[in-house]
Amino acid sequence: MMYRRVPDDLTETSFRGNILSLFAMLSMGTLFLLETKEYLSTNIETNMGLHTLDDSRIQLNFNITMMDLPCEYSTVDVFSSIGFQKNVTRNIRKFPVSDDGVLQRYEQRNWHQDDVELWDPAVFETIDDLHQDGEDAISLNEETFEYALREFPFLFVKFYTSDCSNCDDFAPTWEALGEIVTDASMSIVDAFMKEKGIGDNQYSDEEYEQAVNFMAPVLVTKVNCNKHPKICLDQKIRLYPTMRIFVNGNAKGDYDGHRTVMELVHWVSHIEAENREPGQLRMHLVERFANERTVRNEVEQEWNDALTEHRAPRTRNITRHPGCQISGHIMVDRAPGKFLIQAQSYGHDIAAHMTNLSHIVHHLSFGDPDSRNYIEENWASMPKGFVRSLHPMDGNVYVTGELHQAYHHHLRIITTEFDRNSKMMKWARDNARRVYRILQNSQLSTYRRHIVPEAKFSYDLSPIAVSYLEISRNWYDYLTGLFAIVGGMFTLFGLMDSSLSAFLRKKSY
Repeated sequence: MMYRRVPDDLTETSFRGNILSLFAMLSMGTLFLLETKEYLSTNIETNMGLHTLDDSRIQLNFNITMMDLPCEYSTVDVFSSIGFQKNVTRNIRKFPVSDDGVLQRYEQRNWHQDDVELWDPAVFETIDDLHQDGEDAISLNEETFEYALREFPFLFVKFYTSDCSNCDDFAPTWEALGEIVTDASMSIVDAFMKEKGIGDNQYSDEEYEQAVNFMAPVLVTKVNCNKHPKICLDQKIRLYPTMRIFVNGNAKGDYDGHRTVMELVHWVSHIEAENREPGQLRMHLVERFANERTVRNEVEQEWNDALTEHRAPRTRNITRHPGCQISGHIMVDRAPGKFLIQAQSYGHDIAAHMTNLSHIVHHLSFGDPDSRNYIEENWASMPKGFVRSLHPMDGNVYVTGELHQAYHHHLRIITTEFDRNSKMMKWARDNARRVYRILQNSQLSTYRRHIVPEAKFSYDLSPIAVSYLEISRNWYDYLTGLFAIVGGMFTLFGLMDSSLSAFLRKKSY
């Protein structure tokens, strides 16, 4: 026989044997539990290698709030070493944020190039031609600006710079408006003198000019911000040109519509109607002279009449500092590049010193959001900090405390893949095969005085990809381990029993 039968007298129980058997059972039970836990758990194995490109573009997801940059001037540009995209609007949404931080429900957009007329085509004269008989749009300095605010109830000011192309294009239209207001004022003064019986020889040219300015429904003026920067800084001028109206010394709003003479006149008429008694209204005289100057046929006359009746005046509120929440995704090239959020306007030059690019990054990540969400929700065995590295900038606030500053963010993108044969990938059915980790560094940059700051996010994809593989034990390894535990415990406690027996017998002698 292979296994001989042990005699019955040798199988009698003893106290020592019971104790050793109990310890043996407890030890085997503990080892069985640990072995089973090890079998059911998985280990993460990490490999690194060159990343193989299987697509030429990658998705960039973001949700960023610009604290002091209106949506109509917020643009997203993308540049890479192999191409660029300017003023990206596809898959991007913009929602205004009030100056007290409340997100508005309506969506906003940038104005396109054909939305606003930048000058009046009916004004065909050049600025030099219009200045041959003098300047009707009065140039102001620090002293005369304060005087005009005190003395004239309605003051219309164009803030501009001498190096602003949009200002140059608009200059003839603004001067034409000044001439039209002057003509209307002269008619008012002439009618008054005729009524009072005042002859031409009873006043000087200077007195007549003062009377024309005093009787003007609105005084049309201009301030060169290159020559008088203090005025523009005090008025917080952010765009050139800015057309601002003052009523009784207080700013009432900035004009933000088509830059034609008739629309400017209609807007001032609207402001006048809100701030003067019905019997004191005088802008209707200016409208008559504007019609004679700019309307060339019946079609244009019908258009102006409809314009007066139906079009709502567009005014930009100057007392508030609205922000903009920009969210969505863009497809970027798999090459070193950057995407920028900056202030741009087709119809204005941006005042660099007044541009505030402070922002909040609510979310920024690369790749498919569904893959990232699946990893976050279903794989708790990932290394510590892995999930956070998929979007490390989320919730960060970047505030600039000085002029001519903006934050630049440098992002190193590391491709992270999961082996197709791992248990996790069988669960996900390839839904989360690849995600992108981000190594982020942010720095506050200072710009030259004439350069408009921009919030810059530079990115570079690492050529090295990290691969994660779940390693689990085979069933036959598990069974082998169980048998090894049984055999090992039997052998170990058998040796212990034999040793104790020999020691006790030797001691009895």
